[in-house]
Amino acid sequence: AKIAGVEYDTRTGYQVLQDLKSSGVNAVPAVSPPDTNATPSSESLLPLAGVSNKTTVLCNESGKYAIFQSDRYGFNNPDAEWDSPQTEWVLTGDSFTQGSCVQLGEDIAGQLRLITGKNVLNLGIGGNGPLSEIGVLKEYAAFRKPKKVAWIYFEANDMFDLTREISVPLLVNYLRSGFSQNLIHRQVEIDSYINKYIINPYIEA
Repeated sequence: AKIAGVEYDTRTGYQVLQDLKSSGVNAVPAVSPPDTNATPSSESLLPLAGVSNKTTVLCNESGKYAIFQSDRYGFNNPDAEWDSPQTEWVLTGDSFTQGSCVQLGEDIAGQLRLITGKNVLNLGIGGNGPLSEIGVLKEYAAFRKPKKVAWIYFEANDMFDLTREISVPLLVNYLRSGFSQNLIHRQVEIDSYINKYIINPYIEA
């Protein structure tokens, strides 16, 4: 970056979080739900998205950290997308779908909004594999009755993710017709669950 004359933010993700908090911004790191879900089968909650309504720090590959304001369910969307009477597009996938390391509006959903002028819900979360992606569709997309669903598959790791996910009973349950955790009505519980998970591990990073 230096040779190319590109300005590069050399801070760690933790330092970015601390700087945001010092300036009065209630920021959180992006989390991968499969990491938070490495839990015993006795767990009654398995989150599939992030913390809601928070400044969320992703990653830095271009020199500038990707940061977004999560929506009411913890996804990378303008919150008003959920208020639209008709959903044209729903996207499910992993970090490529979520918009990891790209700036606001440069993610796939942002580009679709720009090109089509239509409502687009981005339900991608970094680290999600096929079972999580089915779960996301069942929990957050089915009631919207979208006109189009784009399932964005990444051949480099999605099958490895599936191998990991089949050991999580709650995820396997999404292969059953009608199964749901009713996550769309449990956001307060989800936020509490994830916040307990991210505090200590991230501070120690």
